[in-house]
Amino acid sequence: MAPQDVALFIYNLTLLPIVFFSVLFMMLAMLNLLLGRKKEESFKELEELPFITVQIPAYNDPIAERCIRHCMEFNYPNDKYEIIIADDSTNLETQNLLARFEEQNPQFVKYIHRDHRKGFKAGALKNSMKYAKGEFIVIFDADWMPGKDFLSNVIRPFSDPKVAIAQTRQGFYNRESNIITRFAAYLLMTYHTIIMPINNKINCVFFCGTAGAIRRSTFEKVGGWNLNSLTEDSDLTVKMLLNGYKTVYLELETPSEVPATFESFLKQQMRWCYGNTRVFFDNAFKILFKRGITLSQRIMILFVTLGNMAAPFVFVMTLAGFSGWFLGEPELFNLTDLVDLATRIFITGGFLIIGAIALYKNKLLKEFPYLILTSITIGIILAVANSIALLKAAFNKKLSWFCTTKEANTKLAYHPNRNI
Repeated sequence: MAPQDVALFIYNLTLLPIVFFSVLFMMLAMLNLLLGRKKEESFKELEELPFITVQIPAYNDPIAERCIRHCMEFNYPNDKYEIIIADDSTNLETQNLLARFEEQNPQFVKYIHRDHRKGFKAGALKNSMKYAKGEFIVIFDADWMPGKDFLSNVIRPFSDPKVAIAQTRQGFYNRESNIITRFAAYLLMTYHTIIMPINNKINCVFFCGTAGAIRRSTFEKVGGWNLNSLTEDSDLTVKMLLNGYKTVYLELETPSEVPATFESFLKQQMRWCYGNTRVFFDNAFKILFKRGITLSQRIMILFVTLGNMAAPFVFVMTLAGFSGWFLGEPELFNLTDLVDLATRIFITGGFLIIGAIALYKNKLLKEFPYLILTSITIGIILAVANSIALLKAAFNKKLSWFCTTKEANTKLAYHPNRNI
């Protein structure tokens, strides 16, 4: 068999699973459109405002100061919430900066510092829970900027005693910084615009680890944070769903930062891919066979945890396609048959279609050319990276935890005499 024939065979072999995932994306996009723009669900009034603990995990993040300031300005009664800074910083200046919030607000802010990183973010959150008084836990990563009404809105779904998690929408204040931030924002925008509303309809909303609230009693019943998971938020969600609790999505947007460098973006995506895949393998039997969850929930849990299975096929198909092209295989890129070319692009372009709908719904359709450009450049490289993460997860090989570098940290000057 000639080399170009081998390339054609591999190309056609990987085309089928790519078409499957592409059609799946198209079906999700169509389902989202059929659902329409759902009115915000009405919840019963809480008989009494509960006490809330706001946790802000930080690791050498002076930008956490900004998040803390936003949290101190909530229009929720001051005697009904507290802020706990769960700091793992090794940088002394950052430690001093964040510790001053407790010094100047001792009744309102607690500063908890660890001199180790066991369990990383999940470990810091678990450690600071020992000092938390709240019936509900709200978490913000250091770069988020919640609005004044965040607490009063995110707590509303918990009037239903079966609700265990309320997750809100992510915004992106640095989306236009560069091509990396655009692609990172497009991925998350698609997830929050297309997938989350569907998951909300079927009670399968995944906690994103930030800008969400958790009912503490149910959190403790299911075992709390899994310190061995790289995606402790997904792990917690699956445990909540398997135990029959409800998870809710709110269209309450909070600005945040997406990775601004290629390295931090790839490492973040690899961590998510690895962690979510391990969540499936660690709970596979229960996800597939446990009674008490619906078929639609099982399907969406599989989609969220195993969605990156498309990555190896994208990588191999691209490699085979370009190899065949260079070897002179005309059937791979027959530009004279425009109908055939258009058909191939359409049946494998599910991500572009679902992405275009997400852009349209966010009034950003003019950025569709950026989506195409980033998908065929960064997207291909991401497929390689996620293929590595997926294989490591499948064979239970360790992947190192990586704290996503925050662009805002490099822009924030430290002033030791700055007023808090």
